[in-house]
Amino acid sequence: MSYHPDYNSLKAYAAGDLNSIEGFAVATHLENCQNCKEKVLSLEQCLGEELSLLHGEQDLSFDSMFTNIVASKPDTMPIKRFRKPISIEVHGKQFSLPLSLSRFEHKIGEWRSYGGKVFSAPIDVCDTVRVNLLYIAAGVNIPQHTHKGTESTLILYGGFSDEKGHYEVGDYLVKDASDKHSPYTKPDEDCLCLTVLTEPMVFTQGVARVFNLFGKGMYP
Repeated sequence: MSYHPDYNSLKAYAAGDLNSIEGFAVATHLENCQNCKEKVLSLEQCLGEELSLLHGEQDLSFDSMFTNIVASKPDTMPIKRFRKPISIEVHGKQFSLPLSLSRFEHKIGEWRSYGGKVFSAPIDVCDTVRVNLLYIAAGVNIPQHTHKGTESTLILYGGFSDEKGHYEVGDYLVKDASDKHSPYTKPDEDCLCLTVLTEPMVFTQGVARVFNLFGKGMYP
């Protein structure tokens, strides 16, 4: 694992400043990355220490705080069950998804095939961005493209490569309009990833550019 959320993203995650979509993408990365997990814990500790130094207008003592807790109404919400991993099937293969995705089990849509080699399934969690599970079979070349907005990609299984390197399980990438790349999978390695796009991708080479005519780009 060589590609991680940057420091600002981890700090925003620790502070609870990321939106729900970016937050769960980072949370999924943390499931497999002990290094980033430790950084987040350290950031949370620092933020907690900063908070403890702040003095609000009302400084409740421990006794009064305890009294307020005891006097509060009992929580009638049902106890949440522990989430279990869920599995998906695509292209004749079965994959176990990270725990952070298990709560979206019933929001994963039907798989759509692109030439029988690339498959995508939407996850209906947000109206402002497009969230997909994307599966790329082994030995596939995706035409060069860029992005009108930003694309966040988290590798869940296998890996893929582009002009800048090779990406494996747990790697977290962010691409924008300044990037052009041609992702491809090796002959012996397929890939399953989670993608979050704020705007459509735009093809920059070959006949695939015809897709740009439909809404000036396309989503996977």
